[in-house]
Amino acid sequence: MSVQSMSWALEQRDIVDATARYVLLVLANYADKNGRGAFPSSASISDDTGLSIRTVKYKLDHLLEIGVIRLGNQAIAGAYIDRHDRRPTVYDLCVERGATAAPGSERGANGDATGCSSRQNGVQTTTERGAGAAPNPSINHQLTIKEPKASVADAPAAAKKAPKFDPLTCKPANVSDSIWADWCQHRKEIGKRLTKTSCERQAAQLAKHPAPDAVINQSISNGWTGLFPEKVLPGAQQGQRRNGPDFDDTTWANDLGAL
Repeated sequence: MSVQSMSWALEQRDIVDATARYVLLVLANYADKNGRGAFPSSASISDDTGLSIRTVKYKLDHLLEIGVIRLGNQAIAGAYIDRHDRRPTVYDLCVERGATAAPGSERGANGDATGCSSRQNGVQTTTERGAGAAPNPSINHQLTIKEPKASVADAPAAAKKAPKFDPLTCKPANVSDSIWADWCQHRKEIGKRLTKTSCERQAAQLAKHPAPDAVINQSISNGWTGLFPEKVLPGAQQGQRRNGPDFDDTTWANDLGAL
């Protein structure tokens, strides 16, 4: 971990994309004290930030585009990882940017005695010179930054899970309770649960039909998803299935006579 690189990253106040700043902070944590040689994989940054790998790659491209980071010496990663296809990209921080003010803040106030160190090319002048380069911490990561997790109590009321819809509560007025329960169960078993909208539409279909129970029984017997009132004749028996316990030979003979 390099304190200088992290401090520099914190001072890049002109980066208005909060997610990109977060990725920059984590990348700086892997760089040496001069802001060079950071090569964490996208998966490592994803683990540190909680962002998806796709978002991490997008934000790294954004930081490259606006000139906050640049491609570094790719041979550094090769010294640690033999396989070329598994080597992450090496990045350098553009520390020559120095400290940048936030958008809208007044610039040029570097000379006042506020306790801020003067900088030259983005490096503190009080840094001891002649010291050897700090080892790259990419392999042995010492600092992990985690996003705070929002509690359930902080979630807006609209984001809380709505109660599950019960189709039994939307039974059409002219359908018997048992037949409607059978229809709800049938739709559940075939993986097509009734929704509030489908219940309302089916109620409209059955509203003026003389044998609504027979319409539903026809769909259940045939394994259909929808209702087809036009296929049931007005004289059909209400609530009666062909394979039901109340069906007998006499009923069957009467139906044939009706045809």
